[in-house]
Parts: sequence; C-alpha cells; structure tokens
Amino acid sequence: MSNDNNLTDRLRTRPLWILWGLFAFWALAHFGVPLIAAVQALVTRGVFFGVNIYDRDFANYWVAGRLVLSGEHMLLFPHDAYFSHLQSIFGPNYQIHSWSYPPHYLLLMWPLGFLGYEAALISFLLVTLAMFAVSAMWFRRAFAPGTSVAQTVVALVPFAVMMIAATQNGFLIATFMLVALTFMKSRPWLAGLALALLTMKPQLGLLFAVVVVMDRNWRVLAWTVVCTVALVVLSVLLFGFESWQAYFREVIPYQQSVMTDWYGIFLRMMPSVFGSVRTLELAPATAFAAHWVFAAIALPLLVWLLWKVRDPLPRAFTLLAGTFLLTPYSFNYDMGALSLVAALLAQSLALRSLRLAALCVALVAVLPGVMTALGLAGLPLSPVLLAAAVTALAAASLRATEAPVPTPA
Repeated sequence: MSNDNNLTDRLRTRPLWILWGLFAFWALAHFGVPLIAAVQALVTRGVFFGVNIYDRDFANYWVAGRLVLSGEHMLLFPHDAYFSHLQSIFGPNYQIHSWSYPPHYLLLMWPLGFLGYEAALISFLLVTLAMFAVSAMWFRRAFAPGTSVAQTVVALVPFAVMMIAATQNGFLIATFMLVALTFMKSRPWLAGLALALLTMKPQLGLLFAVVVVMDRNWRVLAWTVVCTVALVVLSVLLFGFESWQAYFREVIPYQQSVMTDWYGIFLRMMPSVFGSVRTLELAPATAFAAHWVFAAIALPLLVWLLWKVRDPLPRAFTLLAGTFLLTPYSFNYDMGALSLVAALLAQSLALRSLRLAALCVALVAVLPGVMTALGLAGLPLSPVLLAAAVTALAAASLRATEAPVPTPA
C-alpha cells in the first residue's frame, strides 16, 4: 500500500519535475557562461569575456567595510562624494553605483573590509548561501517535511544562479524572512531578531507586521522592537547620529529620484506593478498611480486571506507574494524566501491534486530567475503571475479542508 502511495505521489509531482527542470536548464545556460567567466576573472583579477567582477553590486558592501574600518563611512551617504571615491578605487570609467542602505546595515558589512575584494566576494556569497540553506532546511522541516529535497533544490536553481551573478544580498534577506516565519511561535526572540535585521530593507516588512499584530503575537513584536532599537542605538554609537541624518537627507531622496527619473535594466528586476509599468516605458506618474490603485485593492484582500487561511505554508506564501505586490521598491534578488516557499507549496498542492494552483505557485518559484529576461522581452508579467498564484491559492484554500497545522520547530 505504501509503494502504491509513493508511486501516486511521484506521478502527481512529475509535472513539477519537468517544469522546474526546464527552467533550471535554461537558467544554467543563461547564467552559466557569465558565471564561468566571473570565476576566471576572479582568478585573473580582472575582466574575462567581458565580465568585470568589480562592476558588481557587491562592490558597495566591500567599499562600505573598508570605509568603516578607516573611519570614513560618512562618504557612503552623499552620492557624488561616494561615486568619486568608487572611481578612485576602480578607475575613472567605473559605472555608476550608489549606497542605498541605512546605517545599521554597516553592522553586518564591516568585516568584509578586512579582506581583499576577491576573497570578500567569495566569502560573502558562500556564507550567505550557507545561511539561506540552513534557514530553508529549518522552514521545510517545520512546515513541509513531506516534500522532496531534490525537487526543491531544482526549483531554486534559477533564483540561486541569478543571485550569484548579481552578487547581491538576496541569500541574507531570504534568511531573515525564513527565520522569522519559522520561529514566530516557538522562538519569538529569534523571530524578533530576524525581523529587526529585516528593517535594513524596511519596505519588505509590512505584511510581517500585519501578521504579528493579527496573531496578537506580542512577544515577537516586543522582541522586534527591542532588537531594532538595539541595532539603531549600536549604529549611532559606532557611526554617529549624523549617519542617520545623512541617510534620510541624502540616500532616500536619491533613491527616489532613481525610481522616478532613471530608466534601465533595474526596472526589469522589479516585480511590482510600478516596475512593470515603467518597463513598458510609461511615465513614472502613471506607474505610481497604477501601482497604488492596485495596492489599494490588493491590501484588504491579502489581509482577509491572511486571516482566513491558518495553514502556515499557504499563509507564508500569501505573506511573501503579497509583500512583492504591495511594495513598489523591491527586486528579484529579494525573493529567495518566496522561491523556497513557492517550491514547497507547489509540491503540497500537487499532492492534493490541486493542479491549477500548483502550476501558478510553481511558476512563482522560478520567477526571480527569469524576471529580467521577461522584462527585456517586453513581457513584465511578474505582478500578473504573483496575483494569479495568490488568487488560485485562495480559491483552493477556501474550497479544501485545511490540514492540521504542524508544530513549528
């Protein structure tokens, strides 16, 4: 009887193997040559097949670490002074980069300044990837222990190779989200610390706050406040109150101008309605109007769904997908936690023969890796796919009898 059940389960999830396998193959082919070239460039400390390992987002983190150690961290905040400093390090033809993080992010980045650029880059990616893997294991063990590890890994290939190519902090951000989701009930101090660290990208925490209040999880709320205050106070003691003044005076207005005045590939990396409308070359005012109209409609529906659905796995998916639908400012490399939760949830839905919902959610699992390519092809479909997945999940959840809620680890 057990063998029959295993065979049935394999048949139900076979379409996911095929779908995710095709996307994983595409992602490896699409990002493989640049990644190989990047490895060669690391070895030769330069440019190989046009891949410049220094023209990466990681350069901001490494330079920040160096500036903290030299006591010159205030150079990070005024864009012109910071970019001139980058050019003094990487050459006059260095492409434009900017600092976009609050001062307490420096508490995590300063150790990178002890290493050379190449060693720091490799260490950062390996350490944050390991953190992501461990937090993913914790989440799966708590809420989806019956899912396939191998199948989940295949589903995560597009996100992982994109993230490594981008050299961004996506593994780190995903870790904060997954730890918060996993331990909200069992270890509120750890969930609170994770949410406090997530304030380094505060726009990603809106629905976490809604869920904490909705569940009357006052211990998590208290730990989040205490840890956030501690991080801010520590950053003031180490970097000065003027660092926060400069962040609000210089960094936030500059990032707002980038969103509204600039046009480039970064728009193809944004899953929001705002990013999609701007990708279609419509005016920023039109993009903002479309986004906020959509968000005004989506927010009460998302809150209702978070209240109605108590099963932690679809609830976590709703929270994360809703986050990227509501905030105008997010990127594909921020979506690692969503990729994992989508991969686990798609398998769960497939095992329950909820094929349409499983397909919609399965596409979200690979969305971060293919989003830029879709945008470049003139198909900025990210908000459509996210909304379709949430809608299909809502329909399935409201029809089906919810399974017993597993006890978190």
